[in-house]
Amino acid sequence: MVGEAVVEPPSLEKLISEFAALPGIGHKTARRLAYFVLSKSKDRALSLSQSIVDACEKVKHCSLCHSFAEEDPCPICRSRTGAKTICLVEKSSDILPFENAGIYKGLYFVLGGVLSPLDGIGPENLHISQLVERIKSEKIEEVIFALGSSPEADSTVLLIDKLLAGVPVKRSSLARGIPMGSELEFIDEITMLRAFESRTGI
Repeated sequence: MVGEAVVEPPSLEKLISEFAALPGIGHKTARRLAYFVLSKSKDRALSLSQSIVDACEKVKHCSLCHSFAEEDPCPICRSRTGAKTICLVEKSSDILPFENAGIYKGLYFVLGGVLSPLDGIGPENLHISQLVERIKSEKIEEVIFALGSSPEADSTVLLIDKLLAGVPVKRSSLARGIPMGSELEFIDEITMLRAFESRTGI
């Protein structure tokens, strides 16, 4: 009938909804991705699904820094034992800009997010206590806060700074060359380099 809505097969709708659940993917983009997958050979689709399964089974969190790795400790923690500088980031992908730019040779620590009471994220939902313990036990000399620029990130920095009161460790943060609200993983290497080299004390 003219004007009757086109209903997509349930399995296709499910695939679209799974793509739409990914960050930054709207419903239209999710539909294009789903149709693209189905337009390719079955072997191509199976290869994609198997790579997802493999990543979920093999990639874990490093017990020391919480970054993604197939080994524990991760290669960075293992190769930089004894380093006295630790860079605090929100998520594992935030490490990549530093490593790709080759501007930092210290340790990292993935906090797992930032404080956000409206989203139900409090100190107990982050790895703050382990961070403080690692700083003390490994006698870290400098903590570089690289949590991006947002009110939530600033609140997180203030809390950690308070918890480190009395601990003889230098605190610094990236210079504000990074646009407000930007994700570190999308910052170009030159901007990251300038923000890192011009970091300021807290």
